Amino acid sequence: MGRTLRNGRMKNSRLVYSAVALIVGVLAPASAFTQSDSSDQKVQELRKQLDQLRDQMSKLQARLGELENNKSAEAGSSPAAPSAKPEGTIESTNPPGQAVPSKQVGEATATYRTFSEDSVAAARFDNVSLDPKYKGFFRLPGTQTILKIGGYFKTDFIYDFKPAGSAESFIPSSIPIPTVVGVNNATVSIRPTRLSLDFRIPSTQLGDVRFYVEGDLFGTNATTPRLRHAYAQVRNVLIGQTFSNFMDPDGFPDTLDFQGPNGMVNLRNPQLRYGFALSPSTTFYVSVEKPSSDVIFKTPQFTDQPNSPSPDGAIRLRQEFERGHFQVAAIFRSIAAFLPTTPTPKTASVFGWGVNVSTAVKTFGRDNAIFAVASGHGISRYLQDTSGLGIDAEPKSSTSLAATPAVGVEAAYQHYWLRNLRSSAVYSYAAVNNTALFASAAPATYNHATYTGSNLIWNPFGSLNVGAEFLYGWAMEQNGLKANAPRIQFSAKYSFVKVDADR
Repeated sequence: MGRTLRNGRMKNSRLVYSAVALIVGVLAPASAFTQSDSSDQKVQELRKQLDQLRDQMSKLQARLGELENNKSAEAGSSPAAPSAKPEGTIESTNPPGQAVPSKQVGEATATYRTFSEDSVAAARFDNVSLDPKYKGFFRLPGTQTILKIGGYFKTDFIYDFKPAGSAESFIPSSIPIPTVVGVNNATVSIRPTRLSLDFRIPSTQLGDVRFYVEGDLFGTNATTPRLRHAYAQVRNVLIGQTFSNFMDPDGFPDTLDFQGPNGMVNLRNPQLRYGFALSPSTTFYVSVEKPSSDVIFKTPQFTDQPNSPSPDGAIRLRQEFERGHFQVAAIFRSIAAFLPTTPTPKTASVFGWGVNVSTAVKTFGRDNAIFAVASGHGISRYLQDTSGLGIDAEPKSSTSLAATPAVGVEAAYQHYWLRNLRSSAVYSYAAVNNTALFASAAPATYNHATYTGSNLIWNPFGSLNVGAEFLYGWAMEQNGLKANAPRIQFSAKYSFVKVDADR
């Protein structure tokens, strides 16, 4: 097709040149015959006419080129055509179907910024993006799939004035009790560094499909990769590992600390989830999630062996509005342990339940306030500070269990001093009333702890953020022993995707 168009263009050009030559050939001899002594004025007039004809010829050629290009675009460009892009070229993309912001993601939710960027990984109703312009996405060559390679490189410089237990995350429950006097600790860590792949596939039959994968370096060893998220969502059916349906993915305070508030509900769990809209801005979700009975105790009669007879179930109601959101979630669990009692071993189980109420609101200017409270029996696994301590339940007798009552509170305020300078103040509290109903249970177990902190975060240009933070933790065991630990942390983070120009 391209060769045909070029041949046609050459033929048209030859016709135009022939016409010009004919006109000049006719006019020039005629003028010489009638006026052999023609003046310079006549010559100038002829040259002027010739220039006009040349201009017209140039315009005709340009118009001819436009028509040929349009014809090529309509018929489909040949791989050999000059306008075709080389195979493998990465193209920028437009939104796959979302042209305007959705009411399921309010302006406050979409613009809320935290150092951890955890809200980016959260699954949204109808796979709505926080950014309706899909900045940072590009189309994979030869496909309809668009991809965003996200994540960031983060370095933490940490100094502990007292032993704080975990060196790279501030976890009050890990503070050694009693305190070891005269021991300081300094740490440099890159383990919060993370990488994510966000695939979006438009489908007329299934709706937009999202595949999201994310990992960091908080594995079992010093810098071992660890999978954080790996899930697929088609319409509003989700399967895979991501934030539990019991938690609020937009309720994270803006902290440099990787762990965050100790009383916050925070767990990434394999699950099957379904959501549906009750109104344009209200959604309801129900999920079935991987169970894990976080029960560890030992008595003279037996050593427990936890088991999970049924999956955890969670429901969540979320109301989104322009200046923030409100949500309430509930969890239902079966906590069990195999008890090697005599003469007949048996499995003891107990019902666990919890409620988590949370909200985030934009207050004045760009400032944000967050508040959340979680309470229930047997929910220690879902609280940030107590997950993994084995206190979901305690022995009620040698043959039965009791779910331990637990509560978690979180409050934070984010203030912008300047457009690129902000601070947050955070307070959190977590408690588990492990009453040791069975006299033989060890009393030296977690009872309650607090987490407080304040920071200053500066975004000097682009996607670079640096900050300083002071943290203070205090913990007490069931037997009354307690300890505290202050920490100073400096962090620098550079996000891989830069969407805004340097200021």
